[in-house]
Amino acid sequence: MSSLDSLIEQLPRTSLIVGKGGVGKTTCAAGLAVAFARRGEPVLLLSTDPAAALAEVMGIPIGTEAMPVESVPGLDARQLAAGELRHNFLDRWRDVIAEIIDRGTYLDRADVDGLVDAALPGADEIFSLLAVAHILADPSSRHRRIVVDTAPTGHTLRLLALPDTFRALLAMLDEMQDKHRFMVRALTHRYRRDRADEFIDDMRSRIDRLRMTLADPAALAAVVVVREEPLVVAETVRYVRDLSALQIRIAALIVNAAEPTAARIAVGESLPTYFIPRREPPRGVDAVADTISRLGPISRGATRRSSNARAPLAAAPAFQDTAVAELVRPLTVVGGKGGVGKSTVACALAIAAADEGRDDVLLVSTDPAPSIADAFGQSGAAWGDRERPVEGVPGLVARQMDASAAFARLRDEYQDRIDAMFNAIVRRGVDADRDRRIMRNLLSLAPPGIDELFALSLLGDALFERRFTRVIVDPAPTGHLLRLLEMPALALDWTHRLMRLMLKYREAVGLGSAAEELLAFAKRTRALDALLHDAGRAGVLIVALDEPVVRAETARLTAAVDSLGIGVIGVVWNRVTNTAPPLPESYARRQFCADNASPSPIGVDALRAWARSWYEMNRSAES
Repeated sequence: MSSLDSLIEQLPRTSLIVGKGGVGKTTCAAGLAVAFARRGEPVLLLSTDPAAALAEVMGIPIGTEAMPVESVPGLDARQLAAGELRHNFLDRWRDVIAEIIDRGTYLDRADVDGLVDAALPGADEIFSLLAVAHILADPSSRHRRIVVDTAPTGHTLRLLALPDTFRALLAMLDEMQDKHRFMVRALTHRYRRDRADEFIDDMRSRIDRLRMTLADPAALAAVVVVREEPLVVAETVRYVRDLSALQIRIAALIVNAAEPTAARIAVGESLPTYFIPRREPPRGVDAVADTISRLGPISRGATRRSSNARAPLAAAPAFQDTAVAELVRPLTVVGGKGGVGKSTVACALAIAAADEGRDDVLLVSTDPAPSIADAFGQSGAAWGDRERPVEGVPGLVARQMDASAAFARLRDEYQDRIDAMFNAIVRRGVDADRDRRIMRNLLSLAPPGIDELFALSLLGDALFERRFTRVIVDPAPTGHLLRLLEMPALALDWTHRLMRLMLKYREAVGLGSAAEELLAFAKRTRALDALLHDAGRAGVLIVALDEPVVRAETARLTAAVDSLGIGVIGVVWNRVTNTAPPLPESYARRQFCADNASPSPIGVDALRAWARSWYEMNRSAES
């Protein structure tokens, strides 16, 4: 039996192909799907990655509905699109959700409609989750196999954890609907279920079925893809632990771009482990099928090679030298596709900026799966969510921010104030228990991603208070980053709608100062939005690799950032062995090459030396 056959035999109906960005998840997912189909098993290849790289890897158009791959009978492919899913969902359910909120609050219907519209635009993960739940539970499906090409680590962990988050939202809507039920029974002494009850029950049933499927090892399992790179291995170890905490079975580990003599990586010692030989990134159906067919076993007896040797830095071509620190603005966001080296570039930039010795610099990760501690060669677990000086770099402070925890603190403080206000009402003999529960849970209507914006707005305070002169942000990969950059306008609209609702309640029960934190958040968000759109003080530096799929995504990202009115500082082409052909200047005027250091630079000294190897490409005509 071949290694590929051995892997396939271990997989249940649904396979989640997971891993850090850039490790080759999409290639492995496509290759496995083709292999299933060629064995005569009807298969659906589904991508939940907002970066939408599946079509590039497969070399064919892939739509937002399942469509046959003509060259592979039995294989259907689909790219989930949040915008389309949102539109379809709202077409069916918007009036129902608005009716529930109208029944359960003191808002006018016009205010209710605005609150629904403000809460849902950022909800891409919720709509993807509901689509996945429907696909996995569809009894009419002809697909015997489902292969899911997932987004990078942080985005996927959020998606997999959403059943609990979405149930909290449903619980709040149910509280609102229960207020309506109580009033109808009080007036008519009977209650007849309507479409609002059916909506809540339908959504709850979908989520419950999905939770059962995710935790059923006979129905679903993950295949973890990794590369033999220290930062990738460190993140993968944490990813495996997080998946286990979510009760998702891990079926196998694939070490991509490895040598035949690859050693076993210390990620789940008991896992069946395979390798795929190093080769040029495949493109096209036959190429991905050929890649997965080369799967080979890694024996349990092998041990990881230990080597701290680092290849010497290549001599820079005869281009004008660039001072790395000049790329840093007061607010610099380092973006790009997963796996291109964003965190490494962000750390190198921060060191260069601090080395200038002008004022303090803050380096912060808002990625749900942060890697800056790994890049500095330190244990991320020891860092926690706090500012800490970086040893060997005077003036540099780093932080791996837990955005979910930061927003949870806002939610807890808000709920404490709500409780205090309603306790005063109870002492006056007013029974407002349902209204208390509704008001306590209103933040469940927050758009997904607002927690990252809340964290970023706190960082803006560090600039406005002049604690730091420059802040460098290492965010999640492309899809997450674009949502973060779009979020200020959405969050301001949502906050204003929520404040209008709270004002209505204040007229009824006197809410006092419960909205103070929301007002402060709105003020910080407005200031942050203004800063992001000031090209002299803020911008996005995009990291890329000279690979077809990455180049295509980089072009889309630069165009998207520009369309938001946010400045593109430039593009850093990482791991360059020869001069990478630049993107047209219409995408980015300044483009740079960074040395192909092997292994990747880790630690302050290595990062500092690596940054000095960078050179600017498009000044060659001037030199």
